[in-house]
Amino acid sequence: MHDIGIFNVPDNIMVEILSHFHVRELLVLSRVCKHWQKLISDRWLWKTVQFSPSPIKKVSLGKIVRRYFSQSTQSVDICGKWTHRHHRTYAYALSNTVLDAITLKSPNLTTFKIEDENLKDVRLQLLPSGLKHLSFTSCEIPLSSFQDCSNKFNQLQSLCFRRCPSMTEKHLKCFGKLEKLERLEFYGCYRIDHDAVQVITTNFPNLHTLVMVGCAWCNDQSCRDIATRLNKLRSFEMEEWLDLTQTGVDYLLRHSKHLKFFSNKCKQLNNGGLAIHGSRVDV
Repeated sequence: MHDIGIFNVPDNIMVEILSHFHVRELLVLSRVCKHWQKLISDRWLWKTVQFSPSPIKKVSLGKIVRRYFSQSTQSVDICGKWTHRHHRTYAYALSNTVLDAITLKSPNLTTFKIEDENLKDVRLQLLPSGLKHLSFTSCEIPLSSFQDCSNKFNQLQSLCFRRCPSMTEKHLKCFGKLEKLERLEFYGCYRIDHDAVQVITTNFPNLHTLVMVGCAWCNDQSCRDIATRLNKLRSFEMEEWLDLTQTGVDYLLRHSKHLKFFSNKCKQLNNGGLAIHGSRVDV
């Protein structure tokens, strides 16, 4: 029998093997030989693209997008890096040119995630209008980044903001009314207060899941608005609401008609412990 080496493996099997490699490993392997370079250009390998947790520079990202992204690319997870030049913070991974390239090459993109990035001078309205899932982690988001986003992302089903300290109700207003939004999450966004809750209950009326962790200035009235306006809400998690009392919690539990799961952990309630009502199994 002939020995079978890695270079003798059929292309379809090789592509399946390569699908288990991280994108950075694929880029290294593309330098091995011209045949592997061709294999690594296969659209199947670039359907879901995850750069995080390693940061990538905007120049490198732009080259990768133009070379490898295609109409088959559906999900992108990008990581920037906080850096300073002449005492000014600037975007590391993203630019408007990169976003234009992503939209041009991958108009069918449905998921876009970005972390550890300053979005100053970056216009997020350049992203494809068919996005369904949008996530920001440890990002500085100037209000200007969301300008002209109103009614642009009507297909959004989920929005997530983790440790984005600049987030306010003004940012949420920029999205306009999102009838299809079912999941909204905030973690450590301390400027999300009762004014933001009013925007949420007005503009995102069909939410099924709401997570508000570290939204310190939400209160009993926030609970009342959520209970009476979000009629399809099935799961709600809250933590670290400093102005909340048991009255607000009781009102929420009595008047949320379809709520299947509720958890709260606030230091002034339940001796600071976690209280859970219902089960996620039913959600």
